Amino acid sequence: MTLLRNNSFILALALVAGIGLGQGAVYTRDAVTPLLAVIMTISLMGVSSDVFRGGARLVRPVALALLLNYVILGGLFILLAFTLLDDPILRAGYVIIAAVPPAVAVIPFSYRLGGDVSFTLVGSVSAHLAAFVFTPLVTLLALGTSLVQPQQLLIALLQLIAAPFLVSRLLRRSAPVAGWLNAHRGTLLNWGFFVVVYTIIGLNRDALFEPSAVLVRVAAISLLGTFGIAYAVLLVSRVAGVGRRAGISYAVMGAWKNYGLAGAIALLYFGELAALPAAITTAFAIVNFIVLGMTVAVRDG
Repeated sequence: MTLLRNNSFILALALVAGIGLGQGAVYTRDAVTPLLAVIMTISLMGVSSDVFRGGARLVRPVALALLLNYVILGGLFILLAFTLLDDPILRAGYVIIAAVPPAVAVIPFSYRLGGDVSFTLVGSVSAHLAAFVFTPLVTLLALGTSLVQPQQLLIALLQLIAAPFLVSRLLRRSAPVAGWLNAHRGTLLNWGFFVVVYTIIGLNRDALFEPSAVLVRVAAISLLGTFGIAYAVLLVSRVAGVGRRAGISYAVMGAWKNYGLAGAIALLYFGELAALPAAITTAFAIVNFIVLGMTVAVRDG
């Protein structure tokens, strides 16, 4: 039963289930967007409104988080997609990944790996708030209005970020509700992510079983955007003399996007092919987290 509460095991199980039993994804597809809204709400329940009361001391961590997640990671995905891919729909899939905020799981990931959770918390919340500017801006600049309708993108952001944030503030006012959700948050998030990951992988399982030059290029982009950048950030942090815990948090913030959100938006507006980048990157990101846990995680105290 312990395994059924372990987030690494559940994510790996979702990956395997999506590949082996992905036929059922057609039935869970419509649940992805509302489920992501619920996941976001539950995740934000753990964020106090006091998180931004640090004043000027927050400028550096906020700027660093935005630089790592949007400029470096997002820029890498866009650069590689436009360099290696010709299909505009696949490119759109990576642009959406680049434009969305970091994964809601970066905070528990940072905690599990022994990173600086306060930095990850401030960075994650600020990046989600910045998404209302960065997500439509990055998407429109990279794809143009011929592929993207700004109002549709803003509606998606309102549904998947703004509404969950407001609902989480209301739910925190109720001690019984907040207490129950806090007690069961891990289980609810793990199995919510299971359905999202299973659906994204399952809808693209046929493409995953048809090796091609395009698939190899997509896999290369996803590999560099997960393993490559995570270990590059760790290396630069070490050379710069950054503490190990801080370096791990920088790597987490610099290597994880909200692939579920990206996949949902891609499915909604561009179709299943556009969600293929999110599916493959999700697979690499899951393995990346497991490998980081075995290689660089801080295990003292």
